[in-house]
Amino acid sequence: MSGRKLPDSEQASNPAASSPATVPVQVSSLDGRPDAETVYRSIKALITEGTLKSGDAVSQLELTRMFGVSRTPIREALRRLQAEGLLDAERNHRMRVTVVTPGELDAIYSLRIFLESMGVALSLPLMSPADLAELQDASRAMDWNDAVRDPQQHDRDLSRFKQLAMKYSGEGVLAAVADQFDRCERVRKIYQAVSPGNVTVGRDEHNALLDAYLRRSTEDAVFIASRHLGRTALAVIGYMAPDYEPRAVRFALTQTGRGLPLPMNGPLLNIVGAGPVRRARDTNGSRDKASGE
Repeated sequence: MSGRKLPDSEQASNPAASSPATVPVQVSSLDGRPDAETVYRSIKALITEGTLKSGDAVSQLELTRMFGVSRTPIREALRRLQAEGLLDAERNHRMRVTVVTPGELDAIYSLRIFLESMGVALSLPLMSPADLAELQDASRAMDWNDAVRDPQQHDRDLSRFKQLAMKYSGEGVLAAVADQFDRCERVRKIYQAVSPGNVTVGRDEHNALLDAYLRRSTEDAVFIASRHLGRTALAVIGYMAPDYEPRAVRFALTQTGRGLPLPMNGPLLNIVGAGPVRRARDTNGSRDKASGE
């Protein structure tokens, strides 16, 4: 994920910072210092919640002062975040927050469409009544207000629902789905912050997917899952770079939707057309709000 550049408008709004802002850190070790896992999660939160922005420099010295720990847990955390694609290493060994481009999102979301469609198709036919009841319980436990109020909790709830929905797809598929979901975390949260009205759309799509599971309609479930991801991708990419053509996402949608019925009505499904994505406007002149995942 190195060597990427944002559009000029993004570059202007994301100046590099020499040091991260201070955030509350929970103490998790007996000597009163945060343990390695807490350090990792806290630095990740700085990135995914936008305190550290695209292109910002990350100083090991500043982080050791912030957390009151040695450089060993800091280095371990930074290595993990680099492996997850959230940090890039420069030639002088300095780290920077990875810059996200529309091309990268096009690739990630197209892969997610294929992976999650396959996960749904492999799992739903094998699910027992007890599996479906557990999936329904996981859905009921989700508080969609957390998407704005407590995004980390919302991500945990959504991730659990996904794991249950694709539980028979195999460990490799589940691991790949979780990895790609995490890679979208930072952009997803930034987009939710600028468009909080997307929560209602996301909830409705989630409920439609659950309904397809309860009806044991694999075709409808695959269709809804792929279209939800596709609409999210087009909305996020359109927000970042309105003139970028997300060819990979459109191709993935045509492949996963081939021969499937249209189980829902409305603009939600009108996303496989030709040409660049344009941000539509509602009757009040504001941008359409779309759910982020």
